Amino acid sequence: MIIASTIDTAIIAKGLMIGGGFIGPGIGIGLIGGNYLQAVGRNPEAAKFLGQALIFVAIVELFGLLAFASIFIVK
Repeated sequence: MIIASTIDTAIIAKGLMIGGGFIGPGIGIGLIGGNYLQAVGRNPEAAKFLGQALIFVAIVELFGLLAFASIFIVK
């Protein structure tokens, strides 16, 4: 006898929120890092802007953390 189980949509929603929420920051961090390395490759004096690049990475990562924090709101 097969017992039908209900699908918990909250778990599916949380998975989609985390997956979709980390796509943007992943792409953003990749673009920031790639462009920084390209700038340093063309002009080695641009290495002094590493601090600013890391600040931009932190700002982009904030959106990923907001997506992670939103899974605790979904019930």
